[in-house]
Amino acid sequence: MHVGLVTPPGVLGQFVARAIEPAGHALSVAPDLEALSEQAGKKLDVVLFAPVVAGLPASHALAEATSAGVAPERAVYLGLDVAACEEARRAGFFRALSIPFQTQELLATIEDSARGKLVVLLADDSDLIHKHTVPLLTAAGYDVREAWDGEEGLAMVRARKPDLLLTDVEMPKMDGYSLCRAVKSDEALADLPVVICSSLGETADLERGFDAGADEYLVKPVVPEELVSRLHSLLATRMVSARERVLVVDDSAAIRHLVADCLRRQGFRVETAVDGQDGRDKAVATPPDLVLTDYDMPRMTGFQLVHALRRDERTRDVPIVMLTARDTKRDQAQMRAAGLTSYLVKPFGTDKCIAIVERVLAEARLSRYKEASRLYISEGALKAAEEMSREAGSFGEVRAKEVDATLLFSDISGFTNMSSKMSPAEVVSILNESFDALCVVIKEQGGDIDKFIGDAIMAVFEDRPELDEPHALRAARAAWGMQQALGRFNQGTEHRLTMRIGLNCGKIVRGDIGSRHVRRDYTCIGDVVNRAQRHEGKAPLGGVLMSVSVYERIQAHVRVTEMSGLTFKGIDEPQSAYVLEGFVS
Repeated sequence: MHVGLVTPPGVLGQFVARAIEPAGHALSVAPDLEALSEQAGKKLDVVLFAPVVAGLPASHALAEATSAGVAPERAVYLGLDVAACEEARRAGFFRALSIPFQTQELLATIEDSARGKLVVLLADDSDLIHKHTVPLLTAAGYDVREAWDGEEGLAMVRARKPDLLLTDVEMPKMDGYSLCRAVKSDEALADLPVVICSSLGETADLERGFDAGADEYLVKPVVPEELVSRLHSLLATRMVSARERVLVVDDSAAIRHLVADCLRRQGFRVETAVDGQDGRDKAVATPPDLVLTDYDMPRMTGFQLVHALRRDERTRDVPIVMLTARDTKRDQAQMRAAGLTSYLVKPFGTDKCIAIVERVLAEARLSRYKEASRLYISEGALKAAEEMSREAGSFGEVRAKEVDATLLFSDISGFTNMSSKMSPAEVVSILNESFDALCVVIKEQGGDIDKFIGDAIMAVFEDRPELDEPHALRAARAAWGMQQALGRFNQGTEHRLTMRIGLNCGKIVRGDIGSRHVRRDYTCIGDVVNRAQRHEGKAPLGGVLMSVSVYERIQAHVRVTEMSGLTFKGIDEPQSAYVLEGFVS
């Protein structure tokens, strides 16, 4: 076979060559898939990707492979650890191998991939079952390997990990429960899907199977079509891009399996916990995207679990859905008070369970999006968007209003020249850190940050009923506070920044500016806005320059120095302005 390896030149390529060339396989190594295709000169039977080594995420590696015509089953991921390999499988790789690996492991994986079939290991001590099941699975497109007892099955799994283990329970040397437990307790094998197929069909038998870690439990005799369908469905989840992580907490193994199985079929990553305390420990260790919990459990009830998760900083925002038979108004009020997101009343169908999970996660995504949006748009824009969303048919409308406001413009002097001597990362870092110090002052005075223009800030102050002071005075306090904040900021950095600030007030037009249907900006325009920016340009370094209109409104509250004879663009006659020197106590 001709094997390709995508990785930078180095030790890995040399090791793979020493492993596969004695077995008669040819190897081509290149830093990317395009160079590999050119070097190989013909179709590759199997392509090995070491994307982490090459600095490429698993999902990107698979996308490149697919676009280049490499089938997923013929692409093998070489990861730096077991977790990376599991992530690769969720991204769509059928096979993954963690570094370091043994020569035999690599050869077996390459041979499996070259066949282009998923490998199923059948462990059963019945010759009849083997004669019946092997042809059935082979006809379904699987490569089937066979073991006749639990110990042999475990040895084969460890020597040549299959894509799925199908095992009986009653076998010599090691039963199916023990085999399943041994597989799931091995970190390198824990992600292997295990299906128990047994004539033991009592509730207690199923409980033992799921407690051992089985992903599916089928009771013999099994209809052939159902067996193939279950295997197809279980293996198909490995091809689905990973969705949110859901933690299912229930002391009943049967319920845990029912819920976990239906969610996995939807593509969710599912982890389970056997009681409330186990659920709390797992949620705190690795916060999930959603917790689905029973109410009546040992060690810690579902109600206590909700309390515990809401009190912990790491999990306080995780949505929680309760599985409960308690559906009185009192119970529901108690759950809401504890911080429960939603509940699912028993008995329930899997469709209802999926619908609840999908709805709660969609609401959580929307909430996170809205919170994130607040960082990217101004308060004025956010309010305008919310108003528009409440008004049916208003998305095509463009709205504007005239308001009395004070405009604040700040600009860091010499920042362009300074940034030319720094890396892009350093530029962004120092700029954002300075904005962190400055913007909080604007918000404290009730200002709305309209936009950032490079190293400049444009803020709007309007009168607000909850604030006693007029907008012009609050804008002046904000400007003065920003200069003090920048001074404190300079004490902790080697790059000392100096800023000018200009203030002007009057009637402005505030509203939607931009395309009616494509993109808009909710902002301010008008002569008042332009003059505020021009006052900033005339302000002394480290100072605040107020226009006459601002000074006339707040002169009883401030100490100033007048600057006369100033010329502004667009204004014929020289103007006066006032440098803020402090406030009258």
